[in-house]
Amino acid sequence: MAPSATTIHLYRPPSQVDAHLNEYFINEMIHAISESAAHSLRTSSNAKRAFQERKRLQLGSASPIKEDEPAHKKIDLDEAHRIRMDAAGYKVGWSLAERLSRDKPRISKPTPDPLEIMKFICKDIWTAMYNKQVDNLRTNHRGIYVIQDLSYRAFLRVSVPKGYESEMDEICKKMVIFPSAVIRGALMNLGVQSVVSVEIAIPQCESCNCSFPLLSSCSSFLQTKLSLLLLVVTGTFQIRTAPPPPNSTTPPGNQNPAKQN
Repeated sequence: MAPSATTIHLYRPPSQVDAHLNEYFINEMIHAISESAAHSLRTSSNAKRAFQERKRLQLGSASPIKEDEPAHKKIDLDEAHRIRMDAAGYKVGWSLAERLSRDKPRISKPTPDPLEIMKFICKDIWTAMYNKQVDNLRTNHRGIYVIQDLSYRAFLRVSVPKGYESEMDEICKKMVIFPSAVIRGALMNLGVQSVVSVEIAIPQCESCNCSFPLLSSCSSFLQTKLSLLLLVVTGTFQIRTAPPPPNSTTPPGNQNPAKQN
């Protein structure tokens, strides 16, 4: 007699991917999101220009349509890219925290313990993203936490030809939007509000020390070493926690994107 369908247990092997997939994926995501933002802005600009042209013809005006300045286009493109990267990182952080915290009895969303949440970020979230824990966690026990990663892997696969250091600076500025939003999304899911700001300063040289301050309602620092235009990063995040939001079931999404990062 064949066993019933309810008694059959099929073995499903775990899915495996390359260990460097996340690093390469982030690099390609930057280009994809940049192209998406540029296409969206072009479509919007063409529609606006067509509307202005119809209006000009209706009024019988002979004055030409004023074109946007290139500098303004660059600012709009950077902002559109930032909003998209921030939204993606926020949702990833929210989803990771939701999935990884289900079996963590020490984490209580109604009354979150900020220290336990920071330990969760350092161990579970960081391991899921970078296959390693952070190297150091410090706090002043007054709502400020410093997370340090001595080998920050996000930039390990990033390089540019010699003489294109300005492009490296631009790429790094775009890349750090994602991990900062991941942290903010994970904290929000666990009941801790935060605002993450990013500042990057890369000296134009072949071997130098660089600082990447990440601010979460305060300030945090990524100490970076640039050697032969390949980044080996030490990341230090300083995070100031805020009181838990009145609604602990905030849905995933980019909350107030114009005021973040």
